[in-house]
Amino acid sequence: MNDILVTLHSYNRYLILAALVFVLYRAYTGWLGRKPFEKADNTGSAALLGLAHLQLVIGLIQYAFTSTWTQTAFANFGAAMKDPMLRYFAVEHILAMVIAVTLIQLGRTFSKKATDDTEKHRKLAIYTSIALVIIVGTLAQKGLLFGSLRQ
Repeated sequence: MNDILVTLHSYNRYLILAALVFVLYRAYTGWLGRKPFEKADNTGSAALLGLAHLQLVIGLIQYAFTSTWTQTAFANFGAAMKDPMLRYFAVEHILAMVIAVTLIQLGRTFSKKATDDTEKHRKLAIYTSIALVIIVGTLAQKGLLFGSLRQ
């Protein structure tokens, strides 16, 4: 079961990165070019949000039930905090990704509530950019952005 979840979690990461690039491209060109907020902008941000929520659910299942990293960390949390990889999976990764998904959600919510198209693009660009920095920074920190770590 864990192998299936790890594979889904790993491949979904690439879909999220592609969606992030698409949404950010549309948001920045819309914001800076003062373009209308079109159906593609709404669809892209909805797809990104759906993929991010799916990733979060898969990650939470792994975190709570199937990951040997977190099971090992929870067995002796004090010792886990001294091991960089155990600390990463028990605390750092989940915290950063929950924050990133929250920012993606806020960007979509605030952009939908904005009345001006430029403001919609601006809010989506800012919140999604911060989420991207957190995601890339956290994964790159342990070399997990384009690699896979199985256990």
